[in-house]
Amino acid sequence: MTEPRWQESADRSVAMEPAAARAAMRNENFPVALAVLPRHIRRHLTAAYNYARYVDDLGDKAPGARIPRLEQVAAEVRLLYAGGIPGDPVVAALRPLVADTTVPMEPMLRLIEANIVDQRVVRYETFDELEGYCRLSANPVGEIVLHIFDRASVECIAFSNRICTALQLLEHWQDIGEDYASGRVYVPQRDLRRFKVAEPLLGSGEATDDVRALIAFETDRALAWLDAGAPLVSTLHGWSRLAVSGYIAGGRAAAHALRLSGHDPMKARKPSTRQIAVAWAVATVRWPG
Repeated sequence: MTEPRWQESADRSVAMEPAAARAAMRNENFPVALAVLPRHIRRHLTAAYNYARYVDDLGDKAPGARIPRLEQVAAEVRLLYAGGIPGDPVVAALRPLVADTTVPMEPMLRLIEANIVDQRVVRYETFDELEGYCRLSANPVGEIVLHIFDRASVECIAFSNRICTALQLLEHWQDIGEDYASGRVYVPQRDLRRFKVAEPLLGSGEATDDVRALIAFETDRALAWLDAGAPLVSTLHGWSRLAVSGYIAGGRAAAHALRLSGHDPMKARKPSTRQIAVAWAVATVRWPG
């Protein structure tokens, strides 16, 4: 078996150049590598973000058979943690993070597993099933961030999991039309039936009253998860407290954007940097220090 040439630098179609990565970070609901953070922390957060984004893009956009590609990346991650030098440039960029922090391999691999699941599962019957998917697709990111800040206690991870699940849910509700167009529906089938929403309405471009009621319900549920994880802030201090407050602020701004649109995900805009900053300021007042 020949070694992969990393598909011309990991397929240029999915590997991000630095400028593209910065633009993608600006489009997130939360500040990924806050400008005020120390440089070495920003570097580690950015490397982790680029890796997570890269794995997601392989799962969403890579041409051809995606599962073998994802399995190749998993092998490269294992090589990295075994002390080898990966050929994949995005995984290789994680070397300083692995050397300088306690970030374990397991959450890195769970992000890959989530994207393998995406190739096989495109509908979720219940919210519990969707939450199980979030444990793979979202919660590992919070664990990685906590390890970067050396705050990855059992208690902190439990709170972080709630925050990350909430952020993932809100992203699903914002992208509901885009996901439907790609053949995926993350809204639990049970909820669709409860609100009498036929799947094609999710991609119709115009939200009916039933769709708005559904999204209002799902948004409130995501906010309940965010509130359940928010006490994490009070367990932190310094830079980690500042960063996590920013993530929570991004989630609140996303929920507010959905509310402003009348819970119409087809019209809701991604929150602006200013909106996130306002939510962040509120969070800072609520959890001073």
